[in-house]
Amino acid sequence: MLDINLFKRQVKEWIAKTPQGDSQALLDFCEAQIPPSQFTAYQWLVDQTMSWYTQMMERRKLGDPSEWESG
Repeated sequence: MLDINLFKRQVKEWIAKTPQGDSQALLDFCEAQIPPSQFTAYQWLVDQTMSWYTQMMERRKLGDPSEWESG
């Protein structure tokens, strides 16, 4: 079973360590964190993470720092 809290922490750490990363790099990272045998069951988590990341990046472009770390 995948530890969702650990997954979220790892994603936030990846974002902090990879400020020039893009959506495709994050998607690759997320997919690598989920064991292949469990990927179908946790596809929703990858989708949710990518949606959150897209929103966060849009807020950064708009200069709203209050939203950079929420989620």
